[in-house]
Amino acid sequence: MSQVKRDLEEHEDRLAIIERLGIEEGALVLDEDADEVSSADDEQANKDFYAGNISGDAEDIFDAVTSAIES
Repeated sequence: MSQVKRDLEEHEDRLAIIERLGIEEGALVLDEDADEVSSADDEQANKDFYAGNISGDAEDIFDAVTSAIES
């Protein structure tokens, strides 16, 4: 398998994990009939999921979320 395909599979796996966590946290909603995921209308759930209790600027939040995904 080429490096590009491995990278793509790893990226898709990470996205699937984020999607699953978003659904569990109530920030995303799964429409099982359409097999689609959309953003929930719950502003607090979205904030909690995407930023959590991370303090700092956007770069700090990005670094923290990246670290959590990779672990």
